[in-house]
Amino acid sequence: MSSFVSLGIVLLSGLILASLQAPLASFLLLYHSSFGKNIKKKTKSLASSYVSGVAVMVFLLLATSVFLISALSFSGSLSLVSLVVLFGVLLALSLLSLCFYYKFGRSTELWLPRKVSKFISSRARATSDNSEAFALGMFVTFCDLLFSFPLFILSANAILSLSSPYQVLALAGFTILSCLPLVILRLAIRKGKNLADVQRWRLKNKNFFRFFSGLGFLVLAVFLFAFLVIGDKI
Repeated sequence: MSSFVSLGIVLLSGLILASLQAPLASFLLLYHSSFGKNIKKKTKSLASSYVSGVAVMVFLLLATSVFLISALSFSGSLSLVSLVVLFGVLLALSLLSLCFYYKFGRSTELWLPRKVSKFISSRARATSDNSEAFALGMFVTFCDLLFSFPLFILSANAILSLSSPYQVLALAGFTILSCLPLVILRLAIRKGKNLADVQRWRLKNKNFFRFFSGLGFLVLAVFLFAFLVIGDKI
């Protein structure tokens, strides 16, 4: 597998991870709760800590995936059987993200179990210092693991095929891309957008994100099959 294909897989996986909405939805909850309790400077500090928590968890999950694949596989990469299984999982996630990631109706409610959603809401309302905001960002990222775990595994496998300098760049690029919606939200609010505007935008574009993630998983599955499964046989 060429470096170009490997980097393409990593960057596409990062974009798909960015399209998953649990961290962004929780970020909005944190902003909404914080605006009523803290001065603007404190709210900015909490928001920065939350984004840092998301970024650190994404980086740790990807780095852990890289370590596990390199340590547990004889060739330093996933076996052909593992790749075929991952291909099937990505196809299934393409359908699941289209049908189940967002709950139906005129809302942006996500697939998360009700108890988990209530816990996140309660923690967002109770968050008052940077360490709590950081922990909330890490927790929410972990909650989306049902959909994001294959992205970490496939990206880790692609990263292992790169040379050392590019491996670092790929890790950083994946992390930055996955956090891009949070950074954009911060900039939008700083430039005068209010939370109601952002929520209306999310509702209006819900189907776009639904189809983007579904199509993204499908394209990633095709990439995997074409360049890793068939390519390995050739």
